[in-house]
Amino acid sequence: MEGYAKVAQLMARYEEFAILRRFKRLSYQNLPYLQAEIIHLEESLGRIVDQDASSSERRDYARDWWKLAHGKGRRGKAQWRKVSQIRKRLKEYNEALFLQVFVSKLDGPNSNDLEFLRSWLERPSMGFFPIRGLDFKAWEQRLENDLVAIKPRVPPDPLSKWIMNTIFPLYHRVFGIRFQTPYSNEVGDGLYTYEESLLRSIVNVITTVVAALLPLLSIIVLFIADSDRIKLALVVVFSACFALMLALMTNARRIEVFAATAAFAAVNVVFLTNN
Repeated sequence: MEGYAKVAQLMARYEEFAILRRFKRLSYQNLPYLQAEIIHLEESLGRIVDQDASSSERRDYARDWWKLAHGKGRRGKAQWRKVSQIRKRLKEYNEALFLQVFVSKLDGPNSNDLEFLRSWLERPSMGFFPIRGLDFKAWEQRLENDLVAIKPRVPPDPLSKWIMNTIFPLYHRVFGIRFQTPYSNEVGDGLYTYEESLLRSIVNVITTVVAALLPLLSIIVLFIADSDRIKLALVVVFSACFALMLALMTNARRIEVFAATAAFAAVNVVFLTNN
């Protein structure tokens, strides 16, 4: 398997590496061209409508579609031909506009996935320059903002993103490459894989431990503290830490963060008052 077929095999087997150009500049350039063409057609239609309105034979075109669509002669058919032409261009313009809105919402690639794809394209044991034409430059760094991922790895929260983009690569360079056995398949040799379920398990464990310990820790510290001023300061500090943990470890909305933090602070205040 060589060339484009090998690149396609990599993207089909590992969809996070299905990274392609979105041609942002050309797409946006195409829209003003279509818009300009429709504007000129609109202007031309307006002139034809005025001419037909001043003609005794065609003045009913504005009120009778049948006469408009079945006019006789070159002048009699001009308005409907122009309308049909505009209809085709409007369909093309609306489709291009809709697709541009859709494509602009697609996420870019994960930085680690893009780095691996570039490495895979050049490594002799993997892609080994499968594409030799001008399009080999499609993944260059200068075009990074113009790339789109078909199935990007988008972490649900900042903690997952940090572990995926920082901890896992560091672990691989220090431990994984030494203790894990690489494997080979049709897309290359010396490949290492990690299950995303492992990432989810790690994040779930960390989140569960923090959720269990933080409220208990705040109560213990408040119980030990003697000064009322220190206790009030501790309530503020623990409430801020709780809100920060919610923002970093979950995908909670702002209103949910506010509500949960208020409840957490209320529990501490109740404990402080009773104590």
